[in-house]
Amino acid sequence: MPTCCIKSADTPAGSATLTVALAGNPNSGKTTIFNALTGLRQKVGNYPGITVEKKTGRCKLRSGQWIDVIDLPGTYSLISRSPDEQVAMEVLRGLRPETPAPDVVIVVVDASNLQRNLYLVSQLIELGRPMVVALNMMDVAVRRGIHISPETLERELGVPVVPVVGHKKQGIEELKSAIGRAKVAPMPDWSLPQAMKEELTLVGGALAILDSREQGLGSPGLGGFGLPTPRAHTPEDDHRRLDRYHAIAERLLIGDRAADVRPALDFEPVASLVRAATQRMSDEGVDPMQADIEAHYRWIERVADRTVAGIEELAAMGISAPATVAQHASHVAQHESWTERIDALLIHKVWGLAIFALIMGSLFVTIFWLAAPIQDAIEGAIGWAGGLITSRLSDGPIKDLLSDGIFAGVGAVVVFIPQIALLFMFLAIMEDSGYLARAAFLMDRVLSKVGLHGKSFIPLLSSFACAIPGIMATRTIENRQDRLATILVAPFMSCSARLPVYTLLIGTFFAAYGALVQAGIMLALYVLGVAMAAGIAWIFRRTLLKGSGTAFILEMPTYKLPQASQVLRQMWENTREFIAKAGTIIFCMSVVLWAMAYYPRLPETAAAQYPDEAALAGAQLRHSVAGRLGHAMEPAISPLGYDWKMGVGLVGSFAAREVFVSTMGIVYSVGDASEQTTDLSAAMREDLRADGRPVWTPLVAVSLLVWFVLAMQCMSTLAVVKRETGGWRWPLFMLIYMNGVAYMACLLIYQVGSRLLT
Repeated sequence: MPTCCIKSADTPAGSATLTVALAGNPNSGKTTIFNALTGLRQKVGNYPGITVEKKTGRCKLRSGQWIDVIDLPGTYSLISRSPDEQVAMEVLRGLRPETPAPDVVIVVVDASNLQRNLYLVSQLIELGRPMVVALNMMDVAVRRGIHISPETLERELGVPVVPVVGHKKQGIEELKSAIGRAKVAPMPDWSLPQAMKEELTLVGGALAILDSREQGLGSPGLGGFGLPTPRAHTPEDDHRRLDRYHAIAERLLIGDRAADVRPALDFEPVASLVRAATQRMSDEGVDPMQADIEAHYRWIERVADRTVAGIEELAAMGISAPATVAQHASHVAQHESWTERIDALLIHKVWGLAIFALIMGSLFVTIFWLAAPIQDAIEGAIGWAGGLITSRLSDGPIKDLLSDGIFAGVGAVVVFIPQIALLFMFLAIMEDSGYLARAAFLMDRVLSKVGLHGKSFIPLLSSFACAIPGIMATRTIENRQDRLATILVAPFMSCSARLPVYTLLIGTFFAAYGALVQAGIMLALYVLGVAMAAGIAWIFRRTLLKGSGTAFILEMPTYKLPQASQVLRQMWENTREFIAKAGTIIFCMSVVLWAMAYYPRLPETAAAQYPDEAALAGAQLRHSVAGRLGHAMEPAISPLGYDWKMGVGLVGSFAAREVFVSTMGIVYSVGDASEQTTDLSAAMREDLRADGRPVWTPLVAVSLLVWFVLAMQCMSTLAVVKRETGGWRWPLFMLIYMNGVAYMACLLIYQVGSRLLT
């Protein structure tokens, strides 16, 4: 029989690197402890399931031993319902081939909600792996008047229990020390109905006999189900081993069909035993799943009653002076009262929506107002650096590449980084303060009317930064139809990559109307994306993705003042990620697009026919690869108000939407005969058609803005959709329907607008 992945049946030992899994309920502070243990910086969220993928880091213990720490998605149970819960379950059970089974499980428990968190602990006990309990948020428990005795809880569970305050890094060193003392918890008496106990004894004993004979189940044995093979054969080992057989029997009887127990049912003697046991329990009126849950919660109540004391009990025990206890109780009651008052306003069905709209509107006004001077400074610095570098070079392709390709292309996007950073900062403040969960609850009322789930809010909100993490965050949604509907409409949310395009067009053609009007247009674009997502979701849920909805249960985090360090760290990390991802794409695309706009060169005989350098530059651009491509596209896009130069930009934007801005910078720089790069906004305003009419007008800008709101132009997003849906069917459908909707909307806007304005 194969040995277990656990290095010993109890405390892990040895100098090899240990694998430690961090498990816990959503909002238990698991990711905060991960950051404190490993020193890695990672986004921390208050909404259930914000960590949609496991993350790893390394940590060195005082003994000198290294451990690999895996931060698992938050889950309430090992009976997985959603993809992110399945990731946690599979890692903990050792079912993911690319991830080693954990040697130790650190289960993070919210001390202020002990009973709710102990259900996962009870399931992890059945798993039979060495475990440590990190009793987190002890400060929150104290503020709520809850006293928990870690020593008593440790005696009840039979594993080390360490009180910690993750965000203050209190107790982290003690938690590291406890990893070396991790133990397999003794199996509790679940107080199951007598009929179910008898069936567990029967099925568990049969599993043990069949496995020991190494027949039927074959060579894998039950060791493949995570059963430890003790190094020394003792009565204690026999008892521990029998507990594991009973745990597997219990999972089979309650209907758990995870990959580690499913092979047992492929063996007919086991399947027959399970069917017969299930029928006998049904005849006795016993529902195995319900009985199992009730037994676990009876155990949880007993443990909690022995370890938790409230204000009155503390006073009776003499732990605090009566005056201090009364004062603290008054503070807790006052805090809860203020929370209720604030919630009554912020999640009100009318005022809550109005406040949410006001917050988002203020956000956009502030973005334009605060970012303007920073943008001007960056633009000046880029121009100065470009002039300094290119002034020392002789005329030729290298100089043109630097000035017209790299500085004009990359610089045109870098200017908008302050606005992107401000957007990330405001989202971090909303998240860290606890308002984001209220917004999710508020938006559930709206989303449910169009067929989306309340859990769709966070993926959709994440898509305002980037659709890729937003689509990945849909793994928190249990229902497949809800998840697919959210994926298909998430790209309508205006991501940060669109912000440079929005800012360029709004700032160029609507600057005369002031910051309020510009912010209003920006807000309208975001509202348009949300409205279109709602409409399309409503259609899909009644046609392609029919199905009943599921209830939305949300845990409200407490209000708190946002931590400046956390907000700034999150803003920096998200902005840095944008720069790293977008900067690489933009740099490469800028070089490619410059080459397309620069080559092939006009023959000298043809160039001599043009009277001045401006006419020659325009002819050279039309003769280039980019010019020919744009002219080939022009018949298809001219009904939308776009010329061939915009067509070149649209082609480039399929790599990344923000590339449109750099493409325009390159096209207008290459087409300009002056030594200095022309200001892009001015060049766009001054561009004329052959008949003397301006190429760019406010109506053209509106049409193009709507195109960028509605069209699917991100290849990376399509790749992620393909991965999340398991094939190319849905990403190709998304590409066709979104661009079709965008084309029809822009055609209507430009054609109707042209007639109304003439």
